Amino acid sequence: MIAYVSGLLADIEASSAVVDVNGIGYRVFTPVREDLVRIGVGNKITLYTYLKVSEDDMQLYGFIRKSDLDLFRLLIGVNGVGPRYALAILTQMESDTVSFAIASGDYKALTKVSGIGAKTAQRIVLDLKDKVGMPERPDTSSAAAITSAASGTGVAAEAAAAMEALGYSHTEAMQVLSRIDTEGRTVEQILKEALKQLAIM
Repeated sequence: MIAYVSGLLADIEASSAVVDVNGIGYRVFTPVREDLVRIGVGNKITLYTYLKVSEDDMQLYGFIRKSDLDLFRLLIGVNGVGPRYALAILTQMESDTVSFAIASGDYKALTKVSGIGAKTAQRIVLDLKDKVGMPERPDTSSAAAITSAASGTGVAAEAAAAMEALGYSHTEAMQVLSRIDTEGRTVEQILKEALKQLAIM
């Protein structure tokens, strides 16, 4: 019904933004993250939207990237995951992290989101695994590291295991390793670089 809202970012609230469209303020529930804050109040913004209509209320959900809206639609299609929980997932996790967790079957990563238990997380993975593509990883050396880590062999796998022992999820380990060239490096060197990258994320 409403494909997108485009106007001035009038306010940023706890879980929503107010967009001024020709003098009318639309409250749009949206992930309040760095990319939204970076746009800044008073600047132009476009949010791709989904309108939820119930008997006594209408709520507008919106996203800076259309791909995030597409993922949101997939999430709310899972039994037990309504717009509120889908928004929580996309607020507390980057969309690529969500897609990676689903595509790799790592349901435990999703349970870090408040309100998402193991059963719901498993249902999300089961329902969407064939619908969510693995995020692109153009670096071939990184792709090799991911393959090695996933197969449980090589220095990348050892580094991933060490990260998981430190409390990071399998998905977090895989994602950070995808950005590191592991060729010719020791486990200690890879782990040091991975922890450094995680510290600035």
